Amino acid sequence: MKQIGSDFHQNRKVAHLLAHHINNAGKYMNRILQQKLQNAGYRLTSEQWVVLACLFDRDGQTPTEICEATLKDKPGITRILRNMERNKLVIMMDNPEDGRSKRVFLTKHVKKMERPLLAIAAETESQCTMGISESELEACRLVLDKIMGNPE
Repeated sequence: MKQIGSDFHQNRKVAHLLAHHINNAGKYMNRILQQKLQNAGYRLTSEQWVVLACLFDRDGQTPTEICEATLKDKPGITRILRNMERNKLVIMMDNPEDGRSKRVFLTKHVKKMERPLLAIAAETESQCTMGISESELEACRLVLDKIMGNPE
């Protein structure tokens, strides 16, 4: 007869391993992207890339919107945006709709880099998913979306 405690312990172990594998896969892909960006002469961190990708989708977002889109916390996004502003990647402007907040805009310099940066990101994703079918990738995305959609 099986012991209930044993099953519970095994399930916790599997859940931990799943999170570990997901985390490691993300770190691996970010490391490859970082190397490709540096090799192409772009001095961007993977954190800055995520913010740029968010702004490439819709320029002029608020830091709060960027937090929501990237799943990063407010202090982390504030730090990243300050560094990006100092490096002339983004411009922070007062929000005309709400004087208490700012809007984040890409600089002209970064807008010119959009196509090559997106190409590097696509190349990285292609390299990291080599040998994985489109249906496997879609199943992976669906499972990850379900994990993230579960209530806390």
